[in-house]
Amino acid sequence: MNKKIIFFSIFLLFISSLVMVGETSITQEITTSISSIPDNFDTNLTIYVRFLGFDQDIIDEDAIEGELLGYLTKWDVNYGTTLINFNYDFEHLDEMYVNGLKNYILTNGINGTGVGYSLNITKLEEDMISGERTDIFIPEDGLVVDAIDVEKYISTNIHGPSLETSGYTLYLLNFSSFDTPDHSLEHWYNVEKTSFDTNESISHWYSGYDEIPSRPTMGWGGNNRFCYLDLSSQSWYFDWLLTAWTAFYPGSFSYYNYPDIDTLIQTHNPYSPAGQDILTTYIADWLYSYLGNVFSTYYSHYQIGETYSLQVKVFDNLTNNGFTAEDIKWVISESRMFSQLEKDLPWIEWEVEVDYIFLTDYPELYDKIASYVHEDVNGMYVEVTEGLFDYLSNELTNYFDFDAADTVLPCYFFLTNEIGFRYTGISFAGLGGMGWEILLGTQNSIFKDANPALPRRGYSAVMIHELGHSLGLPHPHGSTYGWGSSFFQDVMNYFSFSEESFSIFNQDGLARAHFKYFLKQAKQEFEDAYQFFIDNDSPIELVGFIAEINSDIEYSVIEYANMEYIDAINSTKTALSDIEDLLYYILHPDEYTEDPLPTDETNVYFLLSILVLVPVSIIRKRKRGR
Repeated sequence: MNKKIIFFSIFLLFISSLVMVGETSITQEITTSISSIPDNFDTNLTIYVRFLGFDQDIIDEDAIEGELLGYLTKWDVNYGTTLINFNYDFEHLDEMYVNGLKNYILTNGINGTGVGYSLNITKLEEDMISGERTDIFIPEDGLVVDAIDVEKYISTNIHGPSLETSGYTLYLLNFSSFDTPDHSLEHWYNVEKTSFDTNESISHWYSGYDEIPSRPTMGWGGNNRFCYLDLSSQSWYFDWLLTAWTAFYPGSFSYYNYPDIDTLIQTHNPYSPAGQDILTTYIADWLYSYLGNVFSTYYSHYQIGETYSLQVKVFDNLTNNGFTAEDIKWVISESRMFSQLEKDLPWIEWEVEVDYIFLTDYPELYDKIASYVHEDVNGMYVEVTEGLFDYLSNELTNYFDFDAADTVLPCYFFLTNEIGFRYTGISFAGLGGMGWEILLGTQNSIFKDANPALPRRGYSAVMIHELGHSLGLPHPHGSTYGWGSSFFQDVMNYFSFSEESFSIFNQDGLARAHFKYFLKQAKQEFEDAYQFFIDNDSPIELVGFIAEINSDIEYSVIEYANMEYIDAINSTKTALSDIEDLLYYILHPDEYTEDPLPTDETNVYFLLSILVLVPVSIIRKRKRGR
């Protein structure tokens, strides 16, 4: 009997030494695999450029790529700079795809008189001087087709799903055959939009213009990871930009000089070296705009968390000037904004609160606004940089609850009686990007002719736009990368007027930033929890749980590389939740009831436990037998 006890004691010592060695090697492997993941790693994106309808002899792909960016660094306050590497993949698509798309446009488009529009620049300039609003559009003849329908056709018949997991695609079209050489007949891609708040077709434009024709665009995109751009089409948007919005400093890019590629080719022979150089720069300028403004959207400049609270205080001064509460309640909607934000950014826990209050109940604020009122040819206005902006910034904590969520996004929304707001001389409906926002509506912006029976413009989409700035998103245009990337669907886009949704590009940009935030947090907390595990005698019951957390963190990086950004975020958030549980179970291992994962790391413990338990069981049975 004593020999058996001695033998069994030696056996247990041997087994426990194996466990210690196994535990050391396994846990070292786990911590090493996590520590090898850098806090900030490069993002690699392939940019697929697909030509449809171009003569391959005039496209010098190497020269185009030579004028493009190899990488971009985007500012991210949490992790320094994030490097985005671009790889380029050029291809001319087969005539089958070209002809299929052209036939679709011809079949579904409308040929006729006055189906397109150009801008009367002279009239627009006169309006800017006089303050009047006249008919500034000129009807044009040709072919028009719905831009969203064409996007759907490309998604279904041309765009392959494999392209969605490694980068972004820009389809460049040249359908000059739809036009006449003298430009008397042109083709357009039409954009029509129903208002988020009024549920009416949008027929207004910036600076108080009403009854505008539908917006002709040169392309579209944003619902999938591609855009299309027809360089042989036209839009009056650049004419508007270069006439009415010079204060936005649009930069100098070759596409501003030509209404379409037909004009460029008629001016410069693309088969000559000089003409091909100009064509190369022309195409590269378009691509450059998409690279900087769309395909590599900015990361957040503000602290990231799991919960966000959007708080809108509506300071109403219209009900004191002949309007009723029912007249204005539709202007901004909690439910519509919540639904859209939850749909576009589902990894965030959203709270949305809209609170209507009377401006006259806050006399100090009322008097402060009144003290800054000026008047010119365009009417009464307040220049917010004269003092109102700083006042509102200093008063944020008096109006908003900053303990409501990890990230609080406060907004002052003023409904005034004919008093507009300007920022450095530029009128605005919304101002954001400060971590807080200002919205401004008057009876003339909300209603047509100040008539409550004629709703004109709601502000839910404006609010989401300004909120986007405080999340870290810019406009998809500017002087650095130009305005060539204006033709796609996104709430941040000026051309995509009153759009309420973020495009997949901005969703991706925010998700990339949020993933890296949660990854860094998960890595740090996991390493701290593991040290706590060691310091508390490394309870063997939890090794499988530790391996599971490790697996979630490692897998999130793989998902990120495959552009499964939301899944990557959710994996890190699952790991963070499990780490909280792990800290508890380290102190109470007897309460952990989940079976260890059947992985290579945990199988050794399962086998060793069997080796220990079987001899113990045999000895106990023999004792019972005696």
